Amino acid sequence: MMSSVEFVEHLSVLRLSQAEASQLLGISDRTLRRWAEGESVPGPVEAALRAWRSLDQRQLPWKPDTMSLLANDQDQMERMEAYDRDLAQVLIEVEARGGPANPWTVDLAKDTASFGPAEVGFYRLRNGGFSPTTYRRRDRTPSIDDNPDIQDAVYWIADSFSKARASNKALIAIADYVRRHAATTVRDGPALATPADKARTTQHVALIADELDALAVSALDGKARYAQFEGLLGQLHRLGFFPEISLVSGVAQSMVGLPRSALNQ
Repeated sequence: MMSSVEFVEHLSVLRLSQAEASQLLGISDRTLRRWAEGESVPGPVEAALRAWRSLDQRQLPWKPDTMSLLANDQDQMERMEAYDRDLAQVLIEVEARGGPANPWTVDLAKDTASFGPAEVGFYRLRNGGFSPTTYRRRDRTPSIDDNPDIQDAVYWIADSFSKARASNKALIAIADYVRRHAATTVRDGPALATPADKARTTQHVALIADELDALAVSALDGKARYAQFEGLLGQLHRLGFFPEISLVSGVAQSMVGLPRSALNQ
């Protein structure tokens, strides 16, 4: 059973205010305060919070979309909560049996995952997540025995969404840095840059920041490649602009790929 200390800790880790938590859980502020002050937390609430924390650690979206929140659409929020619990449970079950048995290939641009003759389709949720929709096989009729394979596909889809979101976040961070520091460049040689030269260089650096933002958007569809980022980084270096190493490393780490175990760190 979740203690009041754990309850408060989960809200903190999830970056939820009391008002936000009350809305998402469909309860009153008074009820939430009672749980925070020591009253027993109901099982369904505990399950929801643990699922949200599990998905959040994997950099997967778990909140309802903004429109549902603004409209306070409790029906939609309840459906999203149930989906979050189911998805988190599938990921935990796959890891409990040692991880996926087979390496499914996920195509974020086509919203499909495939392995051999099997294919799982999915659609994108309004909050940036995904939901499986179809399961097909070219060799035979699907059966209930295929459930472990479907779970593996869902795991790989979640893994791809996690990496795509991490790449998007890292690229946005470095684009923002480049844009804010566009006028800070290093010039080789004894000659000083003229004001006109400096203005042109600053403008060029800012344009590369725009290209980094565009690459960040394409990362969500799995279309961004690290070679593209390296090309833009090379252009910045030739202009005498050197982003912070930590930001460059963040992009490299997210785009080159992390082992599945890193999803739990």
